Amino acid sequence: MQTNSLRKHTLFLAIAAASGSAGSLAQDNENTGMSAPMPAIEAPVLEEMLVTGRLMSGAQSVVDQRLQEPFAADILGSEQISRVGDSNVATALLRVPGITLIDNQYVYVRGLGERYSSVLLNGAAVPSPELTRNVLPLDGIPASIVRTLKVQKSYSPDLPAHFGGGNVDIRTKSIPDELVFELSVGTGMNSESSDDGLSYRSGGSTSGLPKAIDQALDIYQGKVNVNGIVDIIDTNGGSPTAEQLTQARTINRELMLNLDRNIEIEKKSIPVDVSTSVALGNAWDIDDDWSIGAMLNASYDNETRNKNQRRQAIGDPDQIYSETERTVEERSDLVAVNLGIDYQGMHNLEMNGYKIDNREDEAQIETGHDASNRAQDGRQTVDYITRYEERSLEVLQFLGEHKLDQLSGGLLGDVMVDWVYSDSSAETDIPGKAAVKGLNNIDALTGEVTNTQILATSSAATYSFLSLADDVENYGFDVAVPLLFDNTEITFSGGYNYNDKVREYYGYTANINAIGVSSSVLQGTPGNVLTDAKLTDLNSPFEFTVGGGLGTESYIAAQMTDAAYGMFDLKWNETIRVTGGARYEDFRQALLPVDLLDYSGESIDKIIDEIQEDDQKFALRDDGWYPSLAVTYMNSGFMGAQDFQVRASFAQTLVRPDLREVSDVYYIDPELGIQVQGNSRLQTSDIDHFDLRSEWVYDNGDNFTLSLFYKDITNPIEQSRVPGSDDSILLTFYNAVSGEITGLEFEGLKELGAGFFVTGNLTLTDSEIISPEGGGFTNIKRQMTGQSDYMFNGQLGFDSDDGMHTVALAYNLFGERVYYASNNNGHDDAFEQPFNSLNIVYSFYPTELFTTKLKIDNILDEKRTFEQTNSNGNTVTILEQDVGTSVSLEVKYTF
Repeated sequence: MQTNSLRKHTLFLAIAAASGSAGSLAQDNENTGMSAPMPAIEAPVLEEMLVTGRLMSGAQSVVDQRLQEPFAADILGSEQISRVGDSNVATALLRVPGITLIDNQYVYVRGLGERYSSVLLNGAAVPSPELTRNVLPLDGIPASIVRTLKVQKSYSPDLPAHFGGGNVDIRTKSIPDELVFELSVGTGMNSESSDDGLSYRSGGSTSGLPKAIDQALDIYQGKVNVNGIVDIIDTNGGSPTAEQLTQARTINRELMLNLDRNIEIEKKSIPVDVSTSVALGNAWDIDDDWSIGAMLNASYDNETRNKNQRRQAIGDPDQIYSETERTVEERSDLVAVNLGIDYQGMHNLEMNGYKIDNREDEAQIETGHDASNRAQDGRQTVDYITRYEERSLEVLQFLGEHKLDQLSGGLLGDVMVDWVYSDSSAETDIPGKAAVKGLNNIDALTGEVTNTQILATSSAATYSFLSLADDVENYGFDVAVPLLFDNTEITFSGGYNYNDKVREYYGYTANINAIGVSSSVLQGTPGNVLTDAKLTDLNSPFEFTVGGGLGTESYIAAQMTDAAYGMFDLKWNETIRVTGGARYEDFRQALLPVDLLDYSGESIDKIIDEIQEDDQKFALRDDGWYPSLAVTYMNSGFMGAQDFQVRASFAQTLVRPDLREVSDVYYIDPELGIQVQGNSRLQTSDIDHFDLRSEWVYDNGDNFTLSLFYKDITNPIEQSRVPGSDDSILLTFYNAVSGEITGLEFEGLKELGAGFFVTGNLTLTDSEIISPEGGGFTNIKRQMTGQSDYMFNGQLGFDSDDGMHTVALAYNLFGERVYYASNNNGHDDAFEQPFNSLNIVYSFYPTELFTTKLKIDNILDEKRTFEQTNSNGNTVTILEQDVGTSVSLEVKYTF
């Protein structure tokens, strides 16, 4: 394999091109430093209420702390998180207004999709271990390592300019205040996964591109089919002998035998979920000035889910449809080490290390009918698919916080200096995905399968091998200088940030060609056909080939961002607050396709020539200023409120497409199994933000918030379906001309008495996208992809008087949202339908050391459903996936 040699050439080209090129586009993965900390404001509750009002005081604390922020933001501290007993970051964020989680992992802020959200870890950008996502999966980060969670909904210059709906910054603990020991164990089950599922003899990480095939690609210069082998071993100048032809066929068959063919799928009972976690930490005083601390966290989770699907073709749903039995086993591990040293409470140094591993094993059988194989004709298509995927994230961070009190005096307050250095890497490996196409003969009346055979096509069996590696280096600093006057305080702050990201994405596709093989040999399932005896029989014209995938299978990319910002924060007479500033970013990117089977170097030479052209698409550069201004008016006692404030803000930001979106690579969305293709011509989206927010907080803890927001987007990135066959969905991305979102947000908390309270938020939005004229879109004007007209999160909570019981009944709902835009087929756009999520959590605290939590998710047994109206006016369910009701039980001991 020539991967290493290609790296030296293409990676050099990518970095060089990213360093000096013109254009605009790309995905944000840069970091910001840490903003100057505001004075901590404790929740107005008595010590006893920390026990007897766990849920209520936790909800109130969100409001109490956000009043101190100059921009619209919500903050959860470790005290609030532990008080309620959240197990991970994802569940903790469910208590933040305006937050929706997709698949209990990914953040939607104000109903905007994950494209418009970003996640930082200790103020630093880190890559996502998810192949098809650009943000961290939050369910993999345990709450025990969290110091604060900050969700910011309006932009400030100390954040990355890649900002659409909001930013989540996860700050982790370093030095615990005292000895900490937590141990939890849990189990659970799912209604759709309580019986049998599909399984196979997975090769796991021991599979992958076999060494013999790897070496053969080098020997035969990327062509391992029979003709390619003949070209190398031919010694007669283009007239190979019969012996050489036989030798080539034998070599080809031997290479075929190296493929992992233990892919026979069978039924197997599904085990219950298992989870466990442990946290241990302490702090030690060296002397009166110095103290050190350490924290260790480890967790393990294992769950198996049936994710069965049903699909219908939009053009002919009664005749072209399929059903998929699909089982996914997922195992996750996390190890986190946090070390810290503190001097006089004025200088703090931290070292944080994290390693997150995730493994998925999937088996699925898809049966259905297409235009050539209809039910009434007694034929049924069948696809057998097995897939193993490994994902990992490793992060090493060094952070410093310094209060320079020796500089203070007179008008000058304490100068604050913060800095961060982060080195992180994310890897995704799919060492083995196999797909075998077959045909079932069925009884036309009963649908019973009478026999099965593998199709005699050039890709009767397809094996995919994929490797992706992201390396991100991120560092920066922030300085805050406060000036204190009689009734005015003004803080000037600024900082610098550098982000460097390198990606390597390599893929191979190997095929077993069965054209010309007799039907008697192909009778049976993959385990019956792909045997050594049948594949080595030279009387059957099987052939092994490499290549011929959906398109570009490999690329190398580099991104670099230099950023600097300046801000001021003026507070006058506890009545007026004005905060503003601007951020400058210089962004460079290069993305170069790689042909791993081109041993001649022609593809690299072609890229070198094309990159010199004015309209080249490989390298780009953009820079710009991104301003922000917020004005806040505060008035205690207004309308009977203990605290009242109204804030108006304006900002300009952008949203860059992700690297996977600007590459021409095809990939599979692992959640829904949909094929997606990138678009190398995507451009950056520019956004103007306008926000108006009013907040009332009353002395009994009740509060109410009303927000108006408007976003004007130039070149918004949208998702559309590639024109093609009705029975195969292929999605891609494009830039619309313009888009706008107008929204109204209601948030509130009300104590009902007797330990009950209600909290919730309702977001109403109106969005419009204008697509390019002449692009073949059914609707030139429509609502934005992923944007719902309404979103509701509500919770009815109960805290018992003795502090031993809490109950939270949560209901989440979003309106239908565009899944993809319809193109060149006369059908309407496809919509994901509303999902009514009703969940309940009961927690029992027999002592302050033990917690037992019972949780039931998706009580209403909702399904994920996608509908589309065809050109005949009929509404078709193009995709439906089972979710099931999940029940989990967790016991935690805290010392």
